[in-house]
Amino acid sequence: MTGPRNSAAQSDWAAQIKGRIRQRYTRLARGGTFPTGGAQRLLAAGYPADAVDGLLPALMDAYSGCGYAVPESGLENISVAVELGAGAGVDTALLAQRLPPQARIIAVDLTPAMLERLRTSLPPTPEGALVFAVAGDMEALPLPDGVADLVTANAAFTLCTDKAAAFAEAYRVLKPGGHLVARDLIREGPLPREVLEDPLSDATSLGGVVTQADMEKCLKTAGFSDIRIGDPRPFSYVVSVRLETRRAD
Repeated sequence: MTGPRNSAAQSDWAAQIKGRIRQRYTRLARGGTFPTGGAQRLLAAGYPADAVDGLLPALMDAYSGCGYAVPESGLENISVAVELGAGAGVDTALLAQRLPPQARIIAVDLTPAMLERLRTSLPPTPEGALVFAVAGDMEALPLPDGVADLVTANAAFTLCTDKAAAFAEAYRVLKPGGHLVARDLIREGPLPREVLEDPLSDATSLGGVVTQADMEKCLKTAGFSDIRIGDPRPFSYVVSVRLETRRAD
């Protein structure tokens, strides 16, 4: 969905969208009104069965992603990972199990109530990665330059009102040679009228979906190289894809 072009109107529009997102996910986090059947939804989204088996039911039921986004290799070299739009923490929990002992995960989310749920839903990992929950906006991360070896995200960039800024921030917080691995949404044509006319669509992942060409353009402008977008899976009116790229310099 395209926002207003005037800078002042754009700022007001973005603030309204982010307010709706916080309101929606605050209600979900505090009311527990997530869709039922979390384990089945994770398996249908491509999560390995052995990964799902190790998750707490309360954590699985709060899943709000669009596919399996956890890297399958190279985690032994990660000392700091940043997860954007961490939500209630399904991918955070899986990363914590897979990263080296004493590695750090910085779980960032726009909605403090979701981070509260993350803190209470994560299984204990006394010998695993340390998780730090940080409330913040993906378009202006409260993190220093070059802090992360890995940045991950799951259906998070699609919620950003300024995707170019969000990808630029992901690039900024990565170390040279660091990787971005994400699962996100693209559209292959215009969004249907019922999405475009729904005032809540921008708070439910669909309204902000862009084309693959637009996503690649934002990534290249941010400075990323070796961009790979694949593993397409149907997701409502759009397509879920896996994105892998890196900061070269």
